[in-house]
Amino acid sequence: MADHFKVAIVGSGPGGLSAAAHAAAVGMDHVLLEKTDHVADTLFKFQKGKHVMSTPDVLPLRADIEFGAGRREDILEKWNNAVSQHNINVRYKSEVTAIVKDGGSFTITVSDGSTLTADNVILGIGMQGNLRKMGVPGEDWEGVQYQLDDPDAYEDESIVIVGAGDAAIENAIALAKQNKVYIVNRRDEFARAKQGNLDLISEAIESGKIDCFYSSNPAKVEPGVLTLKTPDGEADVPVNRVIARLGAIPPRKFVESCGIVFPSDAPGALPEVSPTYESNVPGLYIVGSLGGFPLIKQAINQGWEVIETLQGNTVKPADEPLIEDKLTGLPGVSVDDFIAQVRDKIPLYHDVQTLMLREMMLDSNVHVFNPGDVVFEKDDYTNSFYAVLDGEVSIQVVPDNPNITVDLGSGQFFGEMGLISGRRRTATVVAKGRCVLLETNRRTMVKLINSVDA
Repeated sequence: MADHFKVAIVGSGPGGLSAAAHAAAVGMDHVLLEKTDHVADTLFKFQKGKHVMSTPDVLPLRADIEFGAGRREDILEKWNNAVSQHNINVRYKSEVTAIVKDGGSFTITVSDGSTLTADNVILGIGMQGNLRKMGVPGEDWEGVQYQLDDPDAYEDESIVIVGAGDAAIENAIALAKQNKVYIVNRRDEFARAKQGNLDLISEAIESGKIDCFYSSNPAKVEPGVLTLKTPDGEADVPVNRVIARLGAIPPRKFVESCGIVFPSDAPGALPEVSPTYESNVPGLYIVGSLGGFPLIKQAINQGWEVIETLQGNTVKPADEPLIEDKLTGLPGVSVDDFIAQVRDKIPLYHDVQTLMLREMMLDSNVHVFNPGDVVFEKDDYTNSFYAVLDGEVSIQVVPDNPNITVDLGSGQFFGEMGLISGRRRTATVVAKGRCVLLETNRRTMVKLINSVDA
């Protein structure tokens, strides 16, 4: 008879490892299945000496494993120690090939053909096994790679980093110490990077340590040359190697085979989960980047919270108090109710996953304005983005005549010109009646635009 567990945890990344550690701590019968011979494969593959951040800084940590900002090697050492300290039941080299729900339990098949059963399953498999490729002619050249293990292994080379996220920036900064480095950003800014990395890459570009091609994309690769499409036409860059850090896509075929439904056919679409991280398959939970939360601290919290849920405890997400503080002007409205209203009333956000909306709320503010209150004035330097949740606002389109207005109601938005251009406000906006507005800072909105196609 196959082994049976209260919970089977698939993947030993931050979320899976945290879940396993908490299950061990509370005495829950568990198994942690990891396809490699070590824990936290994504972190294991980070470049040597990488400084790992613990953002969001405002988010408290719930965990039975240690985590704080520090060197990759130090964090891995602590997590490896946690496996033995907590007596985690981990099975290495156990790649899961199938998860099937039959009645009230799941049957899990491993690559060696063995099976086990569990009442619940936590998927913490991430997306690093499904790296995005450049998709251009010549990308199979041996000088193209999608990962950087050791920046010190390269010296006096011409290297192009393709990508604008944290991994791309960190690779570029590390390599620039002893190489000629270019970075290719398909946008005109580094909207998806953490603030610390944004500061580093901005300084490196301004000082000439790194050359940046903005609003550019690879066109083709030939041995020793990368051709780019730039706003000024094609540009040939001499290279010894190209390192493309383009993120990853969900392992959709496997996830769908488990019965999990994706909300759309978009390649980057993520499965929708409940506030307790449960998928559409009862008893099957998703934590970490596959659920839309790629940050380590978020994944760790989620793993801990799922085990608490399986214990029968009602636990609010770690971000709940932070979002509740933003809703003080709306007495009686819960976080879940507010998030649902945002999705239902504002078409712009219909296709944004719930967990991503929660993350957006950490960098947003909710305003309740009374009739005649000024939201912002023409020529203000602010550049945040507003969506109307309830009520109406009036946009004074003729500066010298405040009576000539365009009115916007529930579901509509304004401030997009400041969002797009970063320039001064082009008009004064006032509340026509009592209204509720959701204000999101420019950086967060640009990140969301770059992350969600719809």
